[in-house]
Order: sequence, then structure tokens, then C-alpha cells
Amino acid sequence: MAPRVPSSLLLVGAALLLGLAAGAARASNEEGDALYALRMRLSDPNGVLQSWDPTLVNPCTWFHVTCDSASRVVRLDLGNSNVSGSIGPELSRLVNLQYLELYRNNLNGEIPKELGKLKNLISLDLYANKLTGRIPKSLSKLSSLRFIPNSYMNIFP
Repeated sequence: MAPRVPSSLLLVGAALLLGLAAGAARASNEEGDALYALRMRLSDPNGVLQSWDPTLVNPCTWFHVTCDSASRVVRLDLGNSNVSGSIGPELSRLVNLQYLELYRNNLNGEIPKELGKLKNLISLDLYANKLTGRIPKSLSKLSSLRFIPNSYMNIFP
């Protein structure tokens, strides 16, 4: 006969497993949280962001978001989407982002210096927006950055 496990020990074990599962889901959704924070900053008259559901485990099923095989966001392409608002520092939490395409919108404000934390960024296209200020120095230190439209070349600090 197998030994009986006290019910209180089973409850503690179940609570620990639930806590671990919730923590893992929360960690995997940090990118979704960052993108949803961007979504909340933007006005979206054409509804291009309507698939951005913060209750999903990750944003890989959202339109305009591309993920790698490990379900990490590597591309955000909202080019020519008619969104307006500001770019927030929360995008720096997309640590695997390689392509940030926000061209031909009505984005305003300054380019967040926190984007300089995106060490994997290859392409940054913010062309034809209403951005102000200079390109942050932090972006000039991104060794993987290969594409910035020519119109930006003379405004690096």
C-alpha cells in the first residue's frame, strides 16, 4: 500500500505549481505588455491594432508583430498604418527586436533614448512622422543597426 500524502502538503504543492506557472506566463508576456503600452499611447483610426489582445500569453499572433521560433518579438511593422501618438520607452523591453518599422504615420514627440538598449536592432525606420528633437546618442552605439533612412544621416548627434 502506498503511503498517504497529507492533504495540506498537496495544497502547498499545488499552490507552488500555480505560482510558478503564473510567473512563467507573466515573464513570457512582458513583450506583450510593452507592445500593449505602446498601443495605449497610439490613436488607431483604421483599427490596425485591434488584434493586440493583452490577455494572450504572447503577442506572436498579433497583426504587425513577427516572432522568432522561440516566440520572441523580432519585428514590429506599423509602417503606413495611419497611427498617431508618441513612441514610448517601453519598446526597449523588446530586447530581441531586430526591425522597428514605424514610417509614414503621425507619430510625434522625441525618439526615446531607451531605444538604444535594443542591441539586436538592425533596422529603424521612423521616416515621414512628426518627430521632434535629435536622434538620441544611445542609438549611435548600436553596432547591429544597419538601416536608417538617408534623411536621418545628418541629424545624428
